[in-house]
Amino acid sequence: RRGQHDGHGPHKEYFQTPGRTPLPDTSPYTPPQTTPAIQGRSGPSPIIRAARSLFWASLFSTLGLVAGTALITWEYLQPPFEPGSPEDQELFEEIVDTLDSHPLVESLREEKWIEDPNYNDHLVRTGKGLHLVSEKLAGTQGITMRAFRHPSQEYTMMVFFLGFGIEGWPDVIHGGIITTLLQEGIDQHIQNFYSKDGKLQGQVISIDFRKPVRPGDIYAILIPPGVSDSPNPPQQKRVQLVSILMHIEGAPRVQTIYDAVSQKQEHTIQVPSSKGDDIQHAIATVQLRL
Repeated sequence: RRGQHDGHGPHKEYFQTPGRTPLPDTSPYTPPQTTPAIQGRSGPSPIIRAARSLFWASLFSTLGLVAGTALITWEYLQPPFEPGSPEDQELFEEIVDTLDSHPLVESLREEKWIEDPNYNDHLVRTGKGLHLVSEKLAGTQGITMRAFRHPSQEYTMMVFFLGFGIEGWPDVIHGGIITTLLQEGIDQHIQNFYSKDGKLQGQVISIDFRKPVRPGDIYAILIPPGVSDSPNPPQQKRVQLVSILMHIEGAPRVQTIYDAVSQKQEHTIQVPSSKGDDIQHAIATVQLRL
């Protein structure tokens, strides 16, 4: 600092020391070092996961199959109740209640189908009967049946509960029992509508087994009106009948229309069922000579 004089008097001057001014950093820029992330294991491969899923699915399926087979085997090994015992009678009453409360039986009664009382008796029967099913095959292990005929047209309907004592294979009704039921329907239909034509001279029956029939369930047999040929010779009458074993839930809607041109009757049947058209388990076609 030094003093100076001018026209205005003395003043001061200040000088900066160059060493006190910060100098810019001219060193090259080095970015910070980054540590690469260590990737962990992503789990088992898709093949291993699929193999594990297959193993557990197979294990639980096998356990379920074994448990189900053991339960079915245990049920089949249980002896039935002694016929006529209080337990057997109680079971029979439950079967009768189940059959009578079925929607098909209730709808047939509501629509005034005529019921055959021969099938409404209980286990104890007296005298010589007319029906194999309602006598020899009746009971908790056999067949419990109701039979009806249409009030104005030639239709026969039989509804029945099938017990576990008439199986051919486990959980499948014997084919001979199915044949007997279809024949029972034919016999009932003949008694309902052809008894005035005289005694049955002979018959030929052909059966088409379509689906298994299971025990512990309720089925029905429907026999529509038969097709008759002109008697030749005059003392004989030939009739073709069809007996259909079905699984349905309500009374069929039947209608008969006479065609004056062809002089033939046309029959239409509407069957209510939640299974659609897949309701037929067996069909019998019968040729009769009366």
